[in-house]
Amino acid sequence: MTTTANPYTVLNLRKGATDEEIKQAYFEMVKKWDPERHTDRFMVIQQAYDRLRDPKKRAKEDLFSYNYPKGEFLFTPEERLDAPSDTEMIAKIRGLEGKVKGGGAEANGLRDELVHLLLTSSWRNFKKKQWREGMADLARSLEYDPTNQRAKSNLNLAYMRLGYSYALNNLIKESVELFEKSLQMNPDNVSIIHNLAIATEADGEREKAERYWGETLRRWKIQLEQEPENEYIKALIIETHKHFGGRNLDAKREGISAIEEYKEVLKINPNDFEAQMKIAETMMDNKNFPEAVKELRQLSVKNPTNVHVLNLYGWAQLNSGDIDGAFTTWQRALKLDPKNYAITESMIKARMDLGKKHRDSRQFTPALVHFKALLKQLPQSAEIHKEIAKTYQLQGDKVSAFRHWSIVAQLDPKDKDAKKALSDLRMRGQ
Repeated sequence: MTTTANPYTVLNLRKGATDEEIKQAYFEMVKKWDPERHTDRFMVIQQAYDRLRDPKKRAKEDLFSYNYPKGEFLFTPEERLDAPSDTEMIAKIRGLEGKVKGGGAEANGLRDELVHLLLTSSWRNFKKKQWREGMADLARSLEYDPTNQRAKSNLNLAYMRLGYSYALNNLIKESVELFEKSLQMNPDNVSIIHNLAIATEADGEREKAERYWGETLRRWKIQLEQEPENEYIKALIIETHKHFGGRNLDAKREGISAIEEYKEVLKINPNDFEAQMKIAETMMDNKNFPEAVKELRQLSVKNPTNVHVLNLYGWAQLNSGDIDGAFTTWQRALKLDPKNYAITESMIKARMDLGKKHRDSRQFTPALVHFKALLKQLPQSAEIHKEIAKTYQLQGDKVSAFRHWSIVAQLDPKDKDAKKALSDLRMRGQ
């Protein structure tokens, strides 16, 4: 048993178990596996219990777990009897079908008996786990009596049960076929709609999956309007929008569609950190830096000690043209975590990029400002001395260029650029 085991499996439960059933299952498992003698196993049991009793954690477990079809088959005691024998019953069914199909006054009187025998045959087939045969019996009974509610209920439950079994055994196409038949009989069953969303996505039917997920979400939102304090439904909606947001990003779709999904999360939980970060990161990826600055500014106010937020905020500021603001933000992050490698790397990369950009534009003074700021951080960096030397050389300051090329040669005697530059400068009188 591992800590990643399905919590329902650990507690011998099915999805949809009530809080009381979860608690009872936990206590029974603890009695069976004494914590002192079976510490490792108890830890797994405890983790499973914690994941199911917390509505938010449970929603994460349930979002992609198939819903087990609740309910019982509705057969009368007479339909559950062993008499007549199978052979006699099949013969009677055939005889009655011929007479009923023949029509006339006699047919009406025999129809009820025929339906009764078909229901009996269905029950026997279900007992033998012959689901297809049992469903065929029920479908035939409805041909003769379309108003028979027990036959309808039994057939719908059979569709759901067998579809569920197929889904668990990764027979996805077969499960979709049966779930869709069930949905035709009961269009308002949100559990089946949810099962279809999971199954069609697993089968790669993107358009169908989006339609079923959209309908599932719509119904959950209606339920939330009726039960605004239902934390479990809130969490299901949030996790669904996060799933779609992440999937849109993974599929390289336009970031706008992903952002909209995460904004739906914020409508329910305005302080959802993950959704806020995804919005900001997506804006950064889409090079929408001004909007990213707004998002990250708000995040940095809410999370003033989060160094990751500050690091991204610095990059957003830099790309928006607020260079001083970017370095101020990074300095603030370094005060919080002086040994943070990511912040240091960001500052180094930013200085290097800015220095090269200014130099390429022949703005030598600001280029040198950035390179020399880097040199304070990394005084023994041959790479930085090289960039400074190149800048001085382009500026026409041969003396300063020679000095820094010499330092490069000292720090890295094998550097070919330094050797060539020094040779050229000497030949030109330096």
